[in-house]
Amino acid sequence: MRFRAFLSYSHADAEWARWLLRRLETYRVPSRLVGTRGAHGEIAPRLGTFFRDRDELPSSGDLGATIRDALDDSAALIVLCSPAAARSRWVNAEIEAFHASGRSDRVLCFVVGGEPGSADPVLQCFPPALLAHADAGTTIEPLAADARREGDGRERAFLKLVAGLLGIGFDSLARREAQRRQRKWTMVAAASLVGMALTTGLAATAWVARNDAQRRQAQAEDILGFMLGDLRKKLTTVGRLDLMRTVDDKATTYFATLDPRDLSDRALEEQARSLTGIGQVRLDEGNHDAAMDAFREAHARSTALQERAPGNGQRLFDLAQAEYWIGFVALQQGRLDDAGIWFRTYRDSAIRLAATDPANFTWQREVAYGYHNLAVLDDQLGNYAEAERALLKELALYRTWSGKQPGNTDLRYEASNTASWLGSLSMRRGKLAEAEAYFLSQADDMRRNRAAEPGNARWRELQVDALILLTDAQAQRGRLAEARASIDAATPLAFKLAGEDRTNNLWQLSPGICRWWQAQLAALTRAVDADAFASESAAILARAHAIEPKNQRALVWRIKSGNLQAQLALDKRDPSAARSYLAQGLAIAGSSPDATPAETLRVALANNRVLAGEMAEAAGKADEAKENWEAAQRLLTAEAGAMLPFERLDPLVRALSLLGRATEAQPYLQHLAAAGYVPLRPFPAHSGLAAQ
Repeated sequence: MRFRAFLSYSHADAEWARWLLRRLETYRVPSRLVGTRGAHGEIAPRLGTFFRDRDELPSSGDLGATIRDALDDSAALIVLCSPAAARSRWVNAEIEAFHASGRSDRVLCFVVGGEPGSADPVLQCFPPALLAHADAGTTIEPLAADARREGDGRERAFLKLVAGLLGIGFDSLARREAQRRQRKWTMVAAASLVGMALTTGLAATAWVARNDAQRRQAQAEDILGFMLGDLRKKLTTVGRLDLMRTVDDKATTYFATLDPRDLSDRALEEQARSLTGIGQVRLDEGNHDAAMDAFREAHARSTALQERAPGNGQRLFDLAQAEYWIGFVALQQGRLDDAGIWFRTYRDSAIRLAATDPANFTWQREVAYGYHNLAVLDDQLGNYAEAERALLKELALYRTWSGKQPGNTDLRYEASNTASWLGSLSMRRGKLAEAEAYFLSQADDMRRNRAAEPGNARWRELQVDALILLTDAQAQRGRLAEARASIDAATPLAFKLAGEDRTNNLWQLSPGICRWWQAQLAALTRAVDADAFASESAAILARAHAIEPKNQRALVWRIKSGNLQAQLALDKRDPSAARSYLAQGLAIAGSSPDATPAETLRVALANNRVLAGEMAEAAGKADEAKENWEAAQRLLTAEAGAMLPFERLDPLVRALSLLGRATEAQPYLQHLAAAGYVPLRPFPAHSGLAAQ
């Protein structure tokens, strides 16, 4: 066949797949085995070529045919088994296709993570197709090579896999490998005796040259340490992403001039930290893919360093940072399952790290971060009670620490950040007064941080975020004067930040949100500047979304800006403009890859459909109006669990009322009233469409 084997793996295990492919394609079979016969035929000096589907797919787009052809043309199937692989529908489909060819005895498993045979679906590493085949009662058991440290280890697992490919016993291959190593070291020892005489004469010269090289490398590492340490901190404080990008590019260029075999552990550590920093800059720029590449490279280097010295706490700390950032990017991209895997890995690393040195306060805080990340994930998944319990414990911890270090601005920020998450949870559960109190606390903490460190742009950024959240809570409670004061305080700060660094897309987004709120509040009194604010908001948000189309926040706010413009157009009886704004929102949402929208996106789309129905009704198109309102109702009641999220209730009451189903709307209306909710637009009266 054309390929010795087909490598099937999840994208999360791409680093393992690259390593395994290199080893397999460069492996030389021990000479004493070449020409003998294994279970699969005569043994050749090399294993041959392998198919790794993620790299070798053509650009034709006929993925199904390519995969099937490669599977048919492969003598064996190697499955990299991990929790990610167990959840991958592509890996599962490849296994099923190979089984269907009648070669189940040529499926080889290479375990790289998880727990083989675990009853916990989070830890299970075998894809369902493997387990289903085993359950079918087959007597042929695939070779399982366990590359985990607690299993066979990477090298022993690799030899087990090679033995399976050759069709020979592992002991036979291991014995031949040991003999080959023995012969190699014998020759090396003989050559060393000869070389020793030659090198003795060069020793003095080499000693001088080596010391000079070490001195130059130490100088380079000191410069690099400054670039990635003190200089980065200063640039972060003033928010200069453009200069940080230059520093990162210089560091990357320097790394490219070095031979990894000659690098000290310190240099490798600096590389890993540099790559983590580069990933953060790319993330701030909105380049998720480049950020993920940098974080994965940092993770690979940190993993290697930590394996060299398992008891070294600093190396475990660096590894944990890479784990967190990979999970964070996955969360930003809406890949919640992947985010959960990495966040749990990070939490476990943080717990191990804290145990290595209870006196190290920085490492103790990592445990709090670990639990915070999982609380954020629970919030995204709608597990609000679990998220709130974790966050309250975290907040108590931070307040205790802050009490002991009242001048520590970082601790004050972390406490306020936890309060902010609790405020958002309260909003989602309809506890509006409680939410406002949390957001007020956050805004006050960031005001104190700005007073303590007026040159730190980060505190200004966070105060803008706090004031925007506070505006939302106050507006939902009908406290409109307070809401206007909050957003008017946030707006100049947001525009000043955006002007200081136009490459920071997070800062570019905030002025658009501020203008949206100013337009929304102005519309309540039919102020003349409502249209101007709405138009400016839409332009700003469109630019931010174009830079970072995968960012859920940018996507949601762009749709919300179109909804607001459509609402204003309807108020002015301009249905043509309203239709255009609403159609743009649907087109933007249609480009999102997520089959199930995030909660904020779901609500924005539902409001879009409610407004589209009102527009159709105004034009006398009753059927079209009803179709839009029913679409909104389906969006808002789908995948809700035991209780509808609070933010869905306003558009749901509108949709049901417009459909003439006031009785169904009544419990939701009562829930809103009990929470002290005041709508920014009056709820509609019964429209009479139910009879049509």
